Amino acid sequence: MKPRLAFISAALTCALTIPVVAQDLHTGVAVSDTKRNDMAGMMGNPNVEVTVEGLHMKVWLISQRHRRGMMKHDSTGINHGAMEMSNATMDSMMAAPYHIGLEVTDAERGTSITSAGVRLLIESPSKKSSSVNLKPMNGHFGGPLKLDEKGEYSFTVSVNEGGVSRSTTFQYTVN
Repeated sequence: MKPRLAFISAALTCALTIPVVAQDLHTGVAVSDTKRNDMAGMMGNPNVEVTVEGLHMKVWLISQRHRRGMMKHDSTGINHGAMEMSNATMDSMMAAPYHIGLEVTDAERGTSITSAGVRLLIESPSKKSSSVNLKPMNGHFGGPLKLDEKGEYSFTVSVNEGGVSRSTTFQYTVN
């Protein structure tokens, strides 16, 4: 009985220590699942880039089909699964034919601004007006857009940060 007990103890000791010894050692390397979003690295050149009263804004307007393709083949290291939004929110954002992404930084410090209120006013080619609140999305703001008319749209992006509202206007043509 004693040899059997000794054998079982030795086997358990080996079985429990092998995973510890076999772990990869990463000395001096910090690993994180959430990396700072690099919109330019993921989406290319912005449609609009402007500095307004101390805020630097970059705007990307793309089709959802193009966005889905980018998310599948993203090489920036962004963990899209870790974005702070529910499946229902993600589904609603992907339902519209277009997506707008807005990166806002403090022009002086270069730090990202992620806790502002962002509203997008849209004027269609037939002069109909609508608006969308953009949601925080992993270091930037974004939202779905339904641009169902062909022609030139006018957009006004308003960023309310710290009680101060700053805005810029730009055009985008749907062919």
